Amino acid sequence: MAQEILLTKEGYERNKAELERLEHRLYKEIPERLKEAKAHGGDLRENKEYIYLKEEQEFIEREVRRLRELLENARIISEDEIRADQVGIGTRVTLEDTETRAFETYTLVSPAEVDLLRNRIGIDSPVGEALMGHSRGETIVVQTPAGKLKYRILGIERG
Repeated sequence: MAQEILLTKEGYERNKAELERLEHRLYKEIPERLKEAKAHGGDLRENKEYIYLKEEQEFIEREVRRLRELLENARIISEDEIRADQVGIGTRVTLEDTETRAFETYTLVSPAEVDLLRNRIGIDSPVGEALMGHSRGETIVVQTPAGKLKYRILGIERG
């Protein structure tokens, strides 16, 4: 049996939308484009467009399988499970770097939902791991590849 994967409602919906988008490409767009590429005639082994489309098709098939498995094994975290007094999956945490006095806000998510561009860090990342279970006002030390970082937890809210 596959391991249960915890996802926020937003993460579940985002992965589901991506699956639907890729399935459309896989079952509608790519077959039509392959048909057009075949229509150009000639040896398919030398048809660069056809070869590219087959490679793209294989890549999308793997991604569709991965997303289907993810969603089949996903459990959406309910709002009741997300605490506002302690850092955990689904919480948004505001931190102050005690050395630089810079502020950062992160949402802690499962590894399947990590999106660094949106400050969604995994609970298995160095910062995420160090934050788990801590409360507002506490200071944590994180060992990163860049060295030790020290953060003070300024606020916790439901993500």
